[in-house]
Amino acid sequence: MSCTIQPQIRRMMSRVAVRLANHRDPSCYRNESALRVGFTTKMCRLSPFSSLQPALSEKSTSDCREYNNASLIVEIADDGSRITLNFRDESEFHASWLWSNDPQGVVLPSGQRNTTPAQWIYNGRPTIQDAKIVYCDIDKDESKHLSAERINVPGPTVNDCCHPLAIYGAHSPWVSAIDDENETSRPYLFIAWSDKSTSIYDVEWLQRFQYNDKSRLERRKRSEVQPIHAVRKNGPPLWNCTSAADKEYNVIYPAKDAPEHRADGLVHIDYNSVIGQDGEQLCDGLFNLLHFIFRDGAVIISNTPSPFADHKYNDINMIGDESMHVAKLAKAMSGGAISHGMLYGDIFHVRTGERGSNNVAYTSSALCPHQDLAYYESTPGIQLLHCAAMGADVVGGESTLIDAMAAAYQLRELRPKSFETLTKCSATFVKQRDGACMTYRRPHIALAEERCSIFDREITAVHWSPPFEGPLCLPPEDVVDYYEAYADFERLLNADLDIPSEKDLSSYADEFTWKRKLKPGEVLIFNNRRMLHGRKGFTVADGVRPEDGRRHLVGCYTNIDDTLNTYRVSLRKRQPCSTVSILNVGNGTTIFP
Repeated sequence: MSCTIQPQIRRMMSRVAVRLANHRDPSCYRNESALRVGFTTKMCRLSPFSSLQPALSEKSTSDCREYNNASLIVEIADDGSRITLNFRDESEFHASWLWSNDPQGVVLPSGQRNTTPAQWIYNGRPTIQDAKIVYCDIDKDESKHLSAERINVPGPTVNDCCHPLAIYGAHSPWVSAIDDENETSRPYLFIAWSDKSTSIYDVEWLQRFQYNDKSRLERRKRSEVQPIHAVRKNGPPLWNCTSAADKEYNVIYPAKDAPEHRADGLVHIDYNSVIGQDGEQLCDGLFNLLHFIFRDGAVIISNTPSPFADHKYNDINMIGDESMHVAKLAKAMSGGAISHGMLYGDIFHVRTGERGSNNVAYTSSALCPHQDLAYYESTPGIQLLHCAAMGADVVGGESTLIDAMAAAYQLRELRPKSFETLTKCSATFVKQRDGACMTYRRPHIALAEERCSIFDREITAVHWSPPFEGPLCLPPEDVVDYYEAYADFERLLNADLDIPSEKDLSSYADEFTWKRKLKPGEVLIFNNRRMLHGRKGFTVADGVRPEDGRRHLVGCYTNIDDTLNTYRVSLRKRQPCSTVSILNVGNGTTIFP
């Protein structure tokens, strides 16, 4: 670079550094001369290296330094199409991926992108010309390094952040740093592209989002629901007794004040620890509620006030939905909204004779394990059932739960052919009656979209609702296999089948079916995407007092995405740097990151 050009580049980079520090829209980072000649499709990048950036060595490999028990080295492919970083294992990053995830392409403060992934193609498929690991000290006390030249680097992100710079958290999106290797410095990857632009990446962010086979498998192991995570007939989930559980509890509950599982196998949380006397939401109790719903699949809320405290039982229709305590819980969990109220109302009442018994739930018949509203494209996420009345003379009527995602995992182990069939053959889910005409077709078991065997892909959803299934529409050669596979899965899910059954399937259903008669004041809350619920049939003897023969549950739903968002934001505030894994919630996708 000539002596006359160098001062101009330095002045331009000084202006860029100021703009970065002010966190303005990345469009202001473009090379000003490029803007004048109309390079409007050019991705927003810094100009060629200057004195404000560490100079790259002529070698394609950086100096070594121990990082996560390995020497951190960057290597460039001969054609510049990718680099390799050796964390604990070698991990490739393609030029197209790095280009698309350049921190300078993130709009502040929203975190949205101002380019598309195809921008790499439009710009001529730039290749990596040079790369180097540079250790930067981002100490906020600039007075310690008054004589050092400073650069702007992406601010460190919290562990759940998909953005390549800090959109939220303790750090600013761009932070001032010096090139100085010491105990507090962190590694950054500097890349020079074939189009003369440059990019800067936080190496810890790259490590978190590496996409080699081993990393993707580790993510799956952290999030896939297995039988060890499932509620059981007797006692808490087996996972609860592992060292991993103990480690997680110590991270989330440093004071060891985690709610404990009761004898029935579920965590019980007091209503008054979630909703205060004045109706305010209490953060710690709400977090506990959400954490164990997404960890175990279900929770019981105890000591919930009766909806009839200020009304006679027969005046229940005079009670507004907003006054229902189950509604207050639902709104606290979901950020303020109840969902899926079109067919049965935002608040529904499960009792004999309700709505002319237009649902079998409004009778005294037994209900086999099922999900509610499986005929919706987006089924309810969380279901809440408040036991408003359970008369002393009600015989039967126990509520049941079984973890469908854990059962699907077990089906893959025991009957792989049946598992494969249920991932490929679509069932028909139906709700048709006066005032309702809804159908939806999809396989019973959904898997993550990966280019690998179905036996190596994460189970992301289960769709199971026998009372609401309609005619199959499959190729003739698949029909018999479907019914055989259906029978295998049903034996895993329904402990009450009164038919000869393979012992390995029926014994699983018996061991992992939770059963309990709810008590007045209890709210059973469960993940409708993951858990199947049911009911034992019940009877009431003739001549008993009305109050002794009532079985009355008050229910509602919340959206899975709204509720999961409330949990993840709460988890971030509680432990911003934790590595707590979130089990798959059954919404058809993987938990990421």
